[in-house]
Amino acid sequence: MKIRTFSYRYAQEILEHPNYAEAYDELMEICRACPLPVYKDKSKTQPRLDVVQQIINSYFKLSFSDKGWESEPMVTPSEFDDSLRGDFRKKFTKMDLVDASVYDITLQIEVEMGNIASSYRNYFKFQLSYAHKLADIAILILPCDELSRRIDSGVASFEKTVREIPSADLSITVPILVIGLDDSNVEAIDIEHLERDLKVVKGSQKAYEEEHRLLVERIIRSS
Repeated sequence: MKIRTFSYRYAQEILEHPNYAEAYDELMEICRACPLPVYKDKSKTQPRLDVVQQIINSYFKLSFSDKGWESEPMVTPSEFDDSLRGDFRKKFTKMDLVDASVYDITLQIEVEMGNIASSYRNYFKFQLSYAHKLADIAILILPCDELSRRIDSGVASFEKTVREIPSADLSITVPILVIGLDDSNVEAIDIEHLERDLKVVKGSQKAYEEEHRLLVERIIRSS
């Protein structure tokens, strides 16, 4: 997948510093390797909706887990009664071999392939983690406009997020790197050739979770 980025409060500039290059490179590698899963008969009434959101979500879950990212981390301290969970978090540590200085940075990720209303909840979770020193940089991964319209109506998009975040400058103080998944001129994977059963493709029912996971792993290996 092609990617576009938007840096809020110097998030990208921080991550591109040599002390944090490992974190940035790992993040970019996973995002660029994201497949474009197409199932043309996903919607009988809206043929343009051909991209399978669930496979993209599962791709990120498997890929980040394989790299040692914590899945569904708490975004508030454990003693909080009304605690919330994020998508992924990882702490990166680098030691300077010259003076033995240690540089730590913790990234927290939200993958947003759903309704645009969820984006505002993501900002809230980012801000909570940052305020409680659970994360240093927030990462928001979501589709660009064209891809969002192939997933469903009302899906959050990179372009809309880029327009919105600067207007909340006084309330969102956490550095955020927004990553947009761009499907332009990207070769799609025809999921129907791999699996005809849409219940397996979506994996939204517990009975099909394992078959869905195996399907996504097969897609990752073949990419």
